Amino acid sequence: MRCLLFSLFSLLLVRCASEYHQLKPVEADNECASRIVPHHTSSSWYSASIDVVGRHLSGLLFIKNLPDSTWRIVFTNEVGVTFLDVGFLNNGKFKVYKVVSQLNKKPVLTTLRKDFELILGLPFRDAAFERFIAGDEVYFGVKQKNETAYFITQKDCASLQRMERGSARKRIVSVTVSAPGYPSPEQIELKHYTFDLQIKLTRIKKE
Repeated sequence: MRCLLFSLFSLLLVRCASEYHQLKPVEADNECASRIVPHHTSSSWYSASIDVVGRHLSGLLFIKNLPDSTWRIVFTNEVGVTFLDVGFLNNGKFKVYKVVSQLNKKPVLTTLRKDFELILGLPFRDAAFERFIAGDEVYFGVKQKNETAYFITQKDCASLQRMERGSARKRIVSVTVSAPGYPSPEQIELKHYTFDLQIKLTRIKKE
């Protein structure tokens, strides 16, 4: 009986432990951070597949980097019907220009705002990074209220591995990009761990 109780207690401790408990703070490496940080995304068309709360949407997603350093993201279907049209303004605000009823829910829009911020690398612009080591990976973190945004590389600082956003205890979302990576990644995949939402973007090369 004691063994059973001990096993159950140990299992609970493992489940409750932070997914980031293995991160060990180390001295900053500004040279690596400035070379790898995904702080810029080129204007591009993407073939998009979005699965959100049991619904599947597919079409074209346009990321537009405007001359005034603001961003516009437009998601349409193949015949031009707009699912989502949003912008990130210079004052830090997020503006919804148009959204279909399936996505017009505050939790969904809040999550999409944070997701696109991560995809665009906005948390890492003009930010001071904390640096952590976990195994063979290096995490550069930026605190955002109750969460932290990370971009992650190998110890040799050769390339960006992925980006993540997490709370103190758990990973919330991850973004992986294919080579050659930013500013014009061929493919972007976003996966949530606490919410039913996945996004896959494949860049369309214009002739």
